[in-house]
Amino acid sequence: MLHPLVSKLPITSESGLSTNLLSPAELEALNARIAANADQWLADNAPKTKTKLPRKPKSTRGPKPKMIENPFYGFIGRTTYWGRYPAFAMDIVVGIARLDWYDRPIGVNGKSTQLSVRKLVMILESLPAVTNEAVEDLLQLGERHARRYVKAIELIFPWMMESRPQSLLNEMEGIEPEPKACEWNDCDDLCKPTVEELAKLHYDLRTLTQFKTAEEYEAEYPTHQTTATVVAFPVRPQHQHPKKQEVLRMLAQGMAVKAIERDTGVSAKTIRKWRDEMRTVQLELQAA
Repeated sequence: MLHPLVSKLPITSESGLSTNLLSPAELEALNARIAANADQWLADNAPKTKTKLPRKPKSTRGPKPKMIENPFYGFIGRTTYWGRYPAFAMDIVVGIARLDWYDRPIGVNGKSTQLSVRKLVMILESLPAVTNEAVEDLLQLGERHARRYVKAIELIFPWMMESRPQSLLNEMEGIEPEPKACEWNDCDDLCKPTVEELAKLHYDLRTLTQFKTAEEYEAEYPTHQTTATVVAFPVRPQHQHPKKQEVLRMLAQGMAVKAIERDTGVSAKTIRKWRDEMRTVQLELQAA
């Protein structure tokens, strides 16, 4: 017994021309059937992506959601001196991440899964204020799982504040480091020349006056120019920095240099220069 489609195959006559072809309606039906089978296969076998459900609006009643200020925001991260994984804090972060956050019995059917250290340091780097909703949006987590990370951050902060190096503590409190004198370590192991070697060197560098006097040699081969050409370059106009007035106002309010650098984007070196200029002007006014 032949398949129904086999009966529809083109039959070639002796002249070489097809005598039995599918009609446009039959081709359209065959195309629709193949497309339906392909869609059904994709629906059964394609990987399914998880979509986050829209967040329900919070009620105004009851206690306000917990918000934790991040004191390390701007001081820890990929673009900072300490990096995303500061050495002084990694023992604390890893230790708290390994706590039993799921309250599952450890046995045949139970396990204790730790939190992600990478996600914890991303929170330290990215969020100025840690809330449950902010962690949900940053890490794409559910509300219950995000609450675990908020609680872990709440436990991490006190221990990190106690473990801060002195340099980071000064930076966070806006204390300028005290300038230190340069220490020169002479590693040159060359021998000091003796008196005889110095005398021979002076003798070799003497002025040869066998044929001419020293004045004649100087006149013939001058060692320096008697006249100097002075070229006056036009004075460049000094354009005031667009954020200089804002920086001076912040300095007058007593803000730290690092805080001004984060808010305005002006380098700390430029801010210190403007601060010194402002202090000089104030001293001149007081002296007058």
